[in-house]
Amino acid sequence: MRRIAPAFRRFLLAALAWPGIAAACALPAPDGPHPVGFQRFELTDDARRGLGGEAADVPRTLPAAVWYPAEAAGAGRAYLSPAEAEVQLPALARNLRYAPESVAALGGCRAPDTEGAAPAQAASRFPLVVLSHGFYSYPLQNTALAGALASHGYVVVALGHPGDSADVRLADGRLVPTNMAAEKPEFLAWRHAFHSASAHAARARLIDGYGEALAGSRLGASVEVWRDDVLFAVRALQAGDVPAPVRPVLAAADAGRLAIAGMSFGGSTAASACRRLPACRAAISLDGLNFDPELFDADLQRPLLLMLGDWVRFPMYDGLPSEAGFNPNDYAYERWEAAGLSPDVLRVRVPGTRHMSFTDLPLLMAGEGLEAHFGDADPPAVAGAIAAASRAFLDVHLKGADPAALPRAIEAGGLVRHDPRQTRAWARSRSGEQP
Repeated sequence: MRRIAPAFRRFLLAALAWPGIAAACALPAPDGPHPVGFQRFELTDDARRGLGGEAADVPRTLPAAVWYPAEAAGAGRAYLSPAEAEVQLPALARNLRYAPESVAALGGCRAPDTEGAAPAQAASRFPLVVLSHGFYSYPLQNTALAGALASHGYVVVALGHPGDSADVRLADGRLVPTNMAAEKPEFLAWRHAFHSASAHAARARLIDGYGEALAGSRLGASVEVWRDDVLFAVRALQAGDVPAPVRPVLAAADAGRLAIAGMSFGGSTAASACRRLPACRAAISLDGLNFDPELFDADLQRPLLLMLGDWVRFPMYDGLPSEAGFNPNDYAYERWEAAGLSPDVLRVRVPGTRHMSFTDLPLLMAGEGLEAHFGDADPPAVAGAIAAASRAFLDVHLKGADPAALPRAIEAGGLVRHDPRQTRAWARSRSGEQP
């Protein structure tokens, strides 16, 4: 058995002694008809080397996990393995500036899926969803969502993006720490100017120079690496080029019915990668801003569900507008003069939530002061609403379900439809059209 490092042992003991922290916690059980299985694996791209802070000759290796409909239910599993908890939790606290005690307790949490369960036997294969975490976060951060989708007949593969995630230890023992390199000053200046701009015209001029500001930046490198991670992983999954233990599971997935999803930076990546994949039928972005220069004032050409935190009450960054009629994502995924008019791009706000509400963390962390991280919405209700809306959206675009189920799921979950009419009206007035 792997010994727990003394530093992490002290970290964990301090957490369990902290007032309000329970010794064990658990994610809610999925609500679908299928038991859920779970397996970890890795994908290695020999064609790309020296990425994510690795040495120049080291191939890109992505930690991955898969949730899937299983034959039978089991007793559940540890949310994170001891090795994952030892490495990832202190890094997560450091990266997101959380109290170490509040994060360390995740090492005692449970997930309701069954590791290594046999995949369910079905008359047809299950649609495939590829899922990415958020910047500086950890690969399994959306276990609740992945399990919920799997219980309703989806195969969900979560990818880690080493170097931009919390520290991860790969199967060969390599530790890939978070790349904490400083950002290019010119890009920081551009971002500050964009966030502080108070008018559409000023922001539009800045967007014209976004690609130039992004070039050579820390973030610009990650935009390309994450997108290429997803494109590589999809190709490997489509070809069955995966480790032997997970081949039976992934053989049950229909890579021709594919969606790309992600949270935060992973959500931006999902839209960008989906546009480049002929097999991708839909994308989901969980509170992700757009970082792809090609997707401003441009049609995504794929159905997109964009679920946004409550920017009206809790803006993602200081200085961002907090008016209900405008969100910075209004500049992306559609032509400005037609923003909000495509039935394929659905924008919703999740009341009472902050950015990290779109992860497992509000379901698992305890203690005081968590509203500053997650807002004041009820975590189980939010998780259920996000999962229900995601599933309804995917059912429409990957299973051919009744489209009327999607607005019903949005209404039932208390989500608020967002129409970027303000941006549309400004763009039309600029071009001389009638709003």
